[in-house]
Amino acid sequence: MVALKNNNLSKALDIVIPVYNDNPYLEETLKSIFIQQLPNGWKVNVYIVDDGSDEPVAVDNKGVNVVRLEKNSGCSVARNQGARAGNGEVILFLDADCSLMKEDTLALLLEEYEKGYDVCFGQIHAPQGDFWAKYQNDVAKERAVRFFQGEHSSMTTSIFMSNRKAFESVGGFDEAYHFGFEDRDLFITLNESGARVSLVESAKVNHNDALTLISVTEKMYKAGAESSSRFIEKHTKHYEEMAYVRADVRYSGFFLKLVVMVTKPVLWTVIGYLNWVIKKEILPFWALRRVVKYISGLAYLHGTALAVR
Repeated sequence: MVALKNNNLSKALDIVIPVYNDNPYLEETLKSIFIQQLPNGWKVNVYIVDDGSDEPVAVDNKGVNVVRLEKNSGCSVARNQGARAGNGEVILFLDADCSLMKEDTLALLLEEYEKGYDVCFGQIHAPQGDFWAKYQNDVAKERAVRFFQGEHSSMTTSIFMSNRKAFESVGGFDEAYHFGFEDRDLFITLNESGARVSLVESAKVNHNDALTLISVTEKMYKAGAESSSRFIEKHTKHYEEMAYVRADVRYSGFFLKLVVMVTKPVLWTVIGYLNWVIKKEILPFWALRRVVKYISGLAYLHGTALAVR
């Protein structure tokens, strides 16, 4: 059973879930929290942060605290506000469309935390069985490989646990980011502060949202246009070692600038057509995966072109 409040703050886990507008998966996410079997002495507080939704988020559960922001401020602000609402020793950030796969998911993370780790990541799994599920699961495996090779900023905030002191010592999420790069920025900052980091692959969440090429490329475009400059300013060396740099007009010669100019009139039309191709799965998986890779890179490239104006 999950309890709303806990007087023993050393054994409190605060779960922060940012939400913007209606999320059809939120109820399933909450259900997965309230069936968790926790280690002895641990209690959970749940904080949903309504990030300025057009209609206030309504939750039919007395065990959930709702923090309402009057305007949409982005995931960094929302997550920080949720963290400030609680005072537990540990904070778990969870996406609204991610449900805990098994009843021991939180226990696995807390047991790892109690071994002396400041930051613990879980793993993401897409259960739908279509192209996008296979794609996400492949990407998740690749992120884990890079993590174990020493790239401790390779994971995401889909399921991410941090000691409160470590999180607060680095100032939480940088609120200059509205969307994109805020996760890597925080993970790099935590690593550089000396935080001990672990990945618990068996602590999984189901990513229940249905992706499309349109939604993926829109996010890549926004990340290039709105957030990449801040990340480069703070972590130039890290950025130059990432794949993003190969699709950034600031690091390219004339050729990529020409690509932007030539493809600008047809970019979103092409993306719409390729979205249909992927939905129908009329090409083999390896070919569709390359389509996603290159068209996402092109969308990011166009975003970086906007960032330098």
